[in-house]
Amino acid sequence: MIKVHKVSKVYGKGLNRIVAIGELSFEVEKGEFVMLFGPSGSGKTTILNIIAGLTRPTYGTVYIAGEDIFQMSDSELTKFRARNIGLVFQFQSMLPHLNALDNVRLALRLAGKKDDPELAEKALRRMGLGDRLTAYADELSMGQQRRVGIARALINKPSILLCDEPTGDLDSETEKSIMEMIKKAHLAGTTILMVTHNCSLGTYATRILQKNLAV
Repeated sequence: MIKVHKVSKVYGKGLNRIVAIGELSFEVEKGEFVMLFGPSGSGKTTILNIIAGLTRPTYGTVYIAGEDIFQMSDSELTKFRARNIGLVFQFQSMLPHLNALDNVRLALRLAGKKDDPELAEKALRRMGLGDRLTAYADELSMGQQRRVGIARALINKPSILLCDEPTGDLDSETEKSIMEMIKKAHLAGTTILMVTHNCSLGTYATRILQKNLAV
């Protein structure tokens, strides 16, 4: 499903050269829930952004469902990502100028699908946010914002869900709630790659990768 082959990301040149990721290779099979552990600053977010096609690697290739995503044009990659990949971020879970319902509806439009407010509402209700449909980010807790982000990521039924520290700033009760929602998506057939520094979350995964990605 996901194949990362000798991927490197280098910033700057000469004395200012910084290797964020060096010759990283791994695979995630269809239906797996893989967690990638690493300390802060080890390149976890960078590799997730590369897999999502948000950042291009300096060297190496990324295959998703057998396709080399960086052989696509920017517009092709944007469409491919919108239709096949759901993204859950640690920060900026919601677009602040849109309410919860419109945040989720936006994902449908970006994927080229029909705007469906009822479908978006159902997605939010499944996240326990039926009474917060018109709320904006500054009216919601961090845990509620994260739930909106999960609803938006799953609205198009992506084959892959990429999660970047989705519980990093949450209390233990909210953390458990968010992880149960992500686990439910996995049980429904979604392939999940999650990066985190929190090793205690490993019980949710089917496989764990642990490596300091920076060299």
